[in-house]
Amino acid sequence: MYISRVGLLIVLAVRNLFRHPRRTLLTVSALILGIGLMVLGRAWTGAMERAVVVPAKDGTLGHVQVFAKDAAADEGGHISFIMPQNNYRMISDPRGLIDRVLTEEPRLQAGLSRLMVGALLSSGDESLEGILIGIDPAARSTVYPAVDLREGRHFAPGERGVLLNRGVARRLGVGVGGTVVALGNAADGRLTAVKLSVTGIWMIKGLESYEWGACYADIASVQELVDVGASAAVLVFRQKDVDAPSAPIAASLNQRFARQGIAAEAHTWEEMGGPFIGGVMLTRFIASITDVVMAIIVAAGVMNTALMAVFERTREVGTLRAVGARRGRVLLLFLIEAALIGVAGASGGAALGAALVLFFGRFGIPAFSEAQRYSYGGDYLFPVLNAGDLAVVPAVMLVICVIAGFGPAVMAARMRPADSLRYV
Repeated sequence: MYISRVGLLIVLAVRNLFRHPRRTLLTVSALILGIGLMVLGRAWTGAMERAVVVPAKDGTLGHVQVFAKDAAADEGGHISFIMPQNNYRMISDPRGLIDRVLTEEPRLQAGLSRLMVGALLSSGDESLEGILIGIDPAARSTVYPAVDLREGRHFAPGERGVLLNRGVARRLGVGVGGTVVALGNAADGRLTAVKLSVTGIWMIKGLESYEWGACYADIASVQELVDVGASAAVLVFRQKDVDAPSAPIAASLNQRFARQGIAAEAHTWEEMGGPFIGGVMLTRFIASITDVVMAIIVAAGVMNTALMAVFERTREVGTLRAVGARRGRVLLLFLIEAALIGVAGASGGAALGAALVLFFGRFGIPAFSEAQRYSYGGDYLFPVLNAGDLAVVPAVMLVICVIAGFGPAVMAARMRPADSLRYV
């Protein structure tokens, strides 16, 4: 009996919605457009993370970075993305500490020593300022799998090799097989120099806009340039589970360092992300604000439609109440109408969102400015359809539609039959 009554209410709700097809169509269309854009927006945000953050973790940030405890003592005490460039507070035995950390922390897969320093790079009559990122070539493929080559090969340990980026190679007029002289300063201020063999031109797919003047070099050559022996400025670790959060691992390492009296400090890739995650975080914030605004607009549209329906059908509601319909049934009738609008909008919005994501996933979202290109890490961004977003966004908007229709439904249910029947 109850099911048949609900079925009757659904039939009445459908009939009521089609009494004003233009208004219903406009409300549903707005809902479809809003949901479609929200699904695309989430795919866009996810694509930015995949295009920029993931390559950054695989090519420069790693998952966890370990510094000397006092690494930033001369820079306000806070480690930042650009630290420690030309910083001489080093980890004296990086290889030993890496082995110790990997032995005690099973969630980490591998680690490498890194020493980043500013230098004047010269070849022939050309020179420019650049950054040498000294890394351990033996661990490069495991910790930095995203460092790829446009041409040439990776340098071997002890080779005094360097991988130039294409901008540096072009400005110096040097290619694979050539040589570059790096001029820098030792820890005591002395002018030093090392001669490096260009073994390749590096690239990280998706980070073309972030190359700057950075060049990867054998850490032994950079250590010689700075004259710090076998020391390193930072240890970069890669997790076994690349999708697991890094914060628990960094916290665990810091606890171990404190207990064992090791003057070191671990930081997560989020803390060290700098420009790699800045654009993504800003995009997420803007997307969240846009979602809230879109939800408010949709809720206002559904509420307006429901209110107009209540006012237009005052006598009808009075008649229903006069023939014995309870307030709960009237309330349910208007809630069903709001739910039907939500179902139609959610279905259409999911279809539109999927179509937009698939379209831009194939042809790409172009970067219309240098700032966008910087955020994308390239000229185009290719979103990927996410089944979770395709289900969650329409479901949430459906709930919002029902909530938006609750107020007008309560208003209709509280109408007194006598007053409603006198309404003109």
